[in-house]
Amino acid sequence: MNWVIFIKMKLIIKPINISFKPLEKQDIDDVLAIECLAYSAPWNKAKFVGSLGNKQTLAVLILLKGKIIGYAIALCSIDSADLLNLCIHPKNQHQGLGSQLFLNLVTQLKEFDIDSVILEVRQSNKAARSFYQKNGFELIDTRKKYYADGEDAKILCFQINK
Repeated sequence: MNWVIFIKMKLIIKPINISFKPLEKQDIDDVLAIECLAYSAPWNKAKFVGSLGNKQTLAVLILLKGKIIGYAIALCSIDSADLLNLCIHPKNQHQGLGSQLFLNLVTQLKEFDIDSVILEVRQSNKAARSFYQKNGFELIDTRKKYYADGEDAKILCFQINK
C-alpha cells in the first residue's frame, strides 16, 4: 500500500535589498578584494584606477544591504561598449545578481545610444560563457592566444536593441 502525504506550506518571499551606484575610486579596495576571490588572474589596482580615469568608462556597483557584492566595467565607444569586467562575489553567485547587474548596466548604456556590448571570455571559463549565453550574448568569433598564458578567448556580442 502506498501512502501520499500532503503538507501545507506557507510560501515565504524574502525581498532582496539590492541597489546600484557608480563605481568610484574610493570603492577600489572593496572591488579588488572581490576580484581576487573570484579570479585566478585578477586585475590589479592600477588597472581599476586606469579604467576609472578614462572618461569613456561606465562602471557600476551592485550592493546588497548596502555592501558591495559586485561590479561591472564597460568602455564605451560611438555605438558599442566593451564589457571589460563583470564580477559578483563568489558567495553571492548563482542568485541572479549578475543578471540584475548586467541589466542595470545595459539600461545605462541605452542612455548613451549604445546598441551592442562586446566582450572576450576565456575559452575554458564555461561558467561565464553559460552566464553570458543565458543573458543573450552570442558567439561571434575567437581570438587565438588572446591571454598571456596562450589561452584563446571567445568573443561574444549582446545586441541591446534586439
